[in-house]
Amino acid sequence: MLPKLLAEIVAAEQAKLWRSSVKLAIMMSLLGLAVMAVVVGMVFMLYGLYLSLAETFPPWQAGVIVGGVVVFFAAILLLVIAQQSRAVPLKSNNLPEQTADDPTAQLGAVIGDIVAKSNVKSSDFVLTALIAGIVLGASPSLRQRILTTLSDITKSTDK
Repeated sequence: MLPKLLAEIVAAEQAKLWRSSVKLAIMMSLLGLAVMAVVVGMVFMLYGLYLSLAETFPPWQAGVIVGGVVVFFAAILLLVIAQQSRAVPLKSNNLPEQTADDPTAQLGAVIGDIVAKSNVKSSDFVLTALIAGIVLGASPSLRQRILTTLSDITKSTDK
């Protein structure tokens, strides 16, 4: 009963994830078209600027002016990107140490021993964790259902 329920939940969440990824793909393609339209518009605008400056200045000076404007805006854009992409330094590099009586550390040691003795490759664990993280991260309702199911199971085993 539980595997069937989980299979239904996972199938529903996978369908939701598929729909949202299709929407994301459409939005990304429209964004790409918008960027291409802006680039084409900028080319025509710069060409118009060059032609209007070429009437007053010699063509080489008009080209230098337009090129200088492009380089100036590119430099400003690079400065903004560099400012936005700076990593925020961590406040502290001191990690809390785990004590020997920490139940999480004990559970981790037990699981580590079991995994070390098994024939399962570590890449299988990584892929399983990745897929589970994607599914659980995409669906808050699935997380809630799993938590309630686990709490129901632990309550029933405690009795």
